Amino acid sequence: MVMYLDELKECFDKGLLKKTIKQIDLAIKDLNQARFFLSETQDLLDIDKKIVAALSLYNAFFHCARTLLFKDGIKERSHYCIARYIEQEYVKMKKLDVRFLNAFETIMSIRHNAQYSTEKVEIEEDLAELYNLCEEFISVVGKFLI
Repeated sequence: MVMYLDELKECFDKGLLKKTIKQIDLAIKDLNQARFFLSETQDLLDIDKKIVAALSLYNAFFHCARTLLFKDGIKERSHYCIARYIEQEYVKMKKLDVRFLNAFETIMSIRHNAQYSTEKVEIEEDLAELYNLCEEFISVVGKFLI
């Protein structure tokens, strides 16, 4: 557990996460972006565009996760540090189910591979399952804004 605290502290120490003012208006806009990208993901899955669907699904998870940071007054400059913040402040505090963090990190890895690989990318993970988890994640995060 201390390892994660050190990683989160390092994110703040390096300026990859910064405390700022709470921005509920941006949190709401970001959650709407998450919904938009999730809708786009479904359209892409329907036409069997798995790689681009994975990129869109990552954006849905990213915007949903960032919603929590805006709500808490945290500015981010690292996708990895977003995950560390959510792990420490939401999962370990039992505010969010670990399934959402695991799914976010899974799609983060898929996105990285799809975006930066110079080889043909094959996605072995079940994007429909990740889609469903993202849909649930968006719903749960929305309740934090009420």
